[in-house]
Amino acid sequence: MKLINSSVEWWQQDNLARHIARVGRICYKAKGKQPDENMSVEEVEAFIQKRDEERCKGFWESGHCSMYRHGTVYFFMPNEKGLPNYIWAYLNASPYIDYATKNHKVWISTNMQFMLENKNLMDALSPYGVSEDEFIEKAQKYECEEAFSIIRMTLVVTTQISTSRELNRTSPNSIAEQSTRYCNMEKKGGVQIARPHWYDEGTRWQRMVYGFVCRVCEWGYNRLLKAGLKPQDARGVLPLDTYTVVAYTYTIADWKHILDLRYHGKTGTPHPNAKIVGEKIRNIILERMRQYFAVFDI
Repeated sequence: MKLINSSVEWWQQDNLARHIARVGRICYKAKGKQPDENMSVEEVEAFIQKRDEERCKGFWESGHCSMYRHGTVYFFMPNEKGLPNYIWAYLNASPYIDYATKNHKVWISTNMQFMLENKNLMDALSPYGVSEDEFIEKAQKYECEEAFSIIRMTLVVTTQISTSRELNRTSPNSIAEQSTRYCNMEKKGGVQIARPHWYDEGTRWQRMVYGFVCRVCEWGYNRLLKAGLKPQDARGVLPLDTYTVVAYTYTIADWKHILDLRYHGKTGTPHPNAKIVGEKIRNIILERMRQYFAVFDI
């Protein structure tokens, strides 16, 4: 049994297919096919692109479409007067698409699953598609602060299963989590425990009892697998402090709501483990957003 620390990492989307495939691999703790070491740089690039495009196609065809929610698309319309009424209906009614306006200009952010499931909307907005850098550049140029609140970020959290449940309950449903149902922990590095908040300050006796119980759970899990149980059944003996990895892709406004609950505790005192993760999330967002607003806070 290994103790690991909770962590948060920002996965910036540079390529849509690669980003979706990378997030999707979290669920199965998979690395994907690796390029041959004798390939040239250009061949490696082409190999990875093809591999990830095929993985994305596989997600869609198998019905695992929610991975596409982690793929972000942006649009900028220089004049809202050209926006048909049915698009305004989407913008105002759907929780899966966000927009900001200023001086008749419109900034839109959404996810790829929503766009693929609404082809008429995709066809109408495609001419206005922009990169994230262009989206931000337009927001700065026209001084639309509201547009910055709909920038989307994928944050990958390593924490306890119990803490991921708290984050999952307070967030919109754009989640990709490592599956204890399909991942055989024994074959994937063994059972690992995300260090709880109290561990370093706990007494020697507390740490000894905690470690003993966790090792018994690990032993039971491994024995059940050897006895023929599938991971989806053997996982029943794993403790709630077993580590998990979860990708969340949300707008800055969504992240603010999550932090209000799990870091600032606006509706009640957050669990210390959740607050540790919340602080790491907040620090990453602050570091990014203060490039644009020196006094930004969340």
